[in-house]
Amino acid sequence: MGVPNVSSRFGTDPLPWNYLFGAMKAIPRSLLYNRDAMQTFALFSEPIIRFVDRLVGATNAMRVDAKSADGKHVVTSRIVHPDLEVCVGLATAAFAVELLKGTVEPGIWYPSELSQQARSNLLQAVKEETISYMV
Repeated sequence: MGVPNVSSRFGTDPLPWNYLFGAMKAIPRSLLYNRDAMQTFALFSEPIIRFVDRLVGATNAMRVDAKSADGKHVVTSRIVHPDLEVCVGLATAAFAVELLKGTVEPGIWYPSELSQQARSNLLQAVKEETISYMV
């Protein structure tokens, strides 16, 4: 693909969530890898997250900027979905449909490894219910 490197950033709203995500860096890996502790943390935090989502919404937005190795070609995609859970469900279902159709083999794939038809089908499926869709 000619992509020299990848940079990823994550931000969310309301702003305090960003500080909480940042604070996760201070948690020792041994605790993060402790399944029982993380399960307890998930059960504790889920009602809080659902409450805040009801107050402010659960919109998910993603922007991807891809540049060729020589920097001459830039592609930007933006997708905004009103609900993260629905968005993840649509993407998962879209992959399952492509698997059942035989356009995607079982396994884990980078998007660039999929056929053009499979990529088009996946993008069309995740477009459902979007607030903004620019690819």
